[in-house]
Amino acid sequence: MHDHPAWFVQDALAAASGTVWKALRDGASIYVCGDGRRMAPAVRQALATIHRAHTGGDDDTTRRWLARLETDGRYQQDVFA
Repeated sequence: MHDHPAWFVQDALAAASGTVWKALRDGASIYVCGDGRRMAPAVRQALATIHRAHTGGDDDTTRRWLARLETDGRYQQDVFA
């Protein structure tokens, strides 16, 4: 059994979605490093879910939000296949 309440980073993001959303609203950056096949897309999906939950935004709005985070250098990935 793990002491940490989440097994995967995307689960940790989901469990702390309110804190994550507030941090992002306040200008925080996210840096993802690791598995590009499974973890990175799952983290992206978790962020999209957080955005939709806190804004009521649709998929297109959420995609634009994520793209803006990337363009602004606030969402960066260093992943491997």
